[in-house]
Amino acid sequence: MLGSHRRWPLLLLLLLAAGFENFWLWGDDRLLFGVPINLAYHVGLCLVGALLLAVVVRWGWPHDLDR
Repeated sequence: MLGSHRRWPLLLLLLLAAGFENFWLWGDDRLLFGVPINLAYHVGLCLVGALLLAVVVRWGWPHDLDR
């Protein structure tokens, strides 16, 4: 059985995956930094996802494998 401290990365990744379904920006034609707001949203979400995965790998990597 997984402890609760091992479930948080999975929950955060699932929440991040659910964030990609952004139906609230489909009809929005506004620009943010010169790009459509939907594209800017996905770029930001990808950056957050990359950071989250880096933190999960750093946290979950076994320390004895580096020796």
